[in-house]
Amino acid sequence: MSLRRELRAAGGFVFGLVGLFLAYVHRGDLLVAPFAVLGAALLLGSALAIRERPRVASRAWRWSRRALTAVTALVVLAFVVTPISAAVWVTQAPRETVRPFDLVHQDVSLHTRDGLRLAAWYVPSRNGAAVVVVHGGGGTRNGSERHARMLARAGYGVLLYDARGNGESEGRHDAMGWTWEPDVAAAVDFLSRRPDVRGRVGAVGISTGAEAVLQAAARDDKIAAVVSDGAIARNLAETRQLAGAEELQAVPYYGILVATIRTLTGTHQPPPLQQLVPAIAPRPVLLIATGEGTEQAMNRAYHRAAPVTELWELPRIGHTLGLRDAPAAYARRVIRFLDAALLHLGA
Repeated sequence: MSLRRELRAAGGFVFGLVGLFLAYVHRGDLLVAPFAVLGAALLLGSALAIRERPRVASRAWRWSRRALTAVTALVVLAFVVTPISAAVWVTQAPRETVRPFDLVHQDVSLHTRDGLRLAAWYVPSRNGAAVVVVHGGGGTRNGSERHARMLARAGYGVLLYDARGNGESEGRHDAMGWTWEPDVAAAVDFLSRRPDVRGRVGAVGISTGAEAVLQAAARDDKIAAVVSDGAIARNLAETRQLAGAEELQAVPYYGILVATIRTLTGTHQPPPLQQLVPAIAPRPVLLIATGEGTEQAMNRAYHRAAPVTELWELPRIGHTLGLRDAPAAYARRVIRFLDAALLHLGA
């Protein structure tokens, strides 16, 4: 039947493209990449080799089928191939090399409660308070350097670390941040024991790191203040805060993404942030949202769930680029927030 041929062709197309992406992700692995390329070539070849049997049909019918095939291919690419490939990337992306850091610091190691060692840099405190800075999902502690310099200039101790599976840290890569809470907890415990830090610990998270510090702060009252720069969504419940076309696009995409991640890793989704953020109160939270799309909508939803949070929107600035593109305004707002939260506590 024609439908069976089309389904076989679609399957070959989908998994062939995923195979090519898998080969790219593991391009440095001589055991994985060649077989992924071979499998992808066979699948794509089989899809191209399937031909429809000649039949008598009107020109309008033939062009209608071609148009439908093209639309179906685009839908499959957007809502099947793309989220599956994204799931492969966020769970298996190759490590990035850590570059030297030019700020005076100490090389330290953190130890998580599930037995991992995390590589870190610590800039000692000059004002009795310290901040852990958590980078985004796809990078290393190098991605936090700009924030570290801003905080160090204001006298704060700063701890930067490679999240599990990134840079020089142990563990499995997890660009969604589902498993990052123990990493943040280890960083906060390290700062809490420092003689130059008198119990005043804050957390700044960037992108995936923002979501991680919000979750950690909801469960760890040693975090006295949170700056969340660029939190978006990491599970299905969070995407349902969107509306209209954004929801129609996000829900099926995240559905496939989440299912694939769970299949590849066995990891469950973390609780939705709209449930966690209210639990941080009465400790202060600054939500920073850039752009006018999904990030803005998600942070407004988190702010509605916890009205005591501060929401600062930067609609003309790209994702997590506030400090780069508006350095004076960003530093003034963030340092003022942290000073009020960390330097004016009980003495």
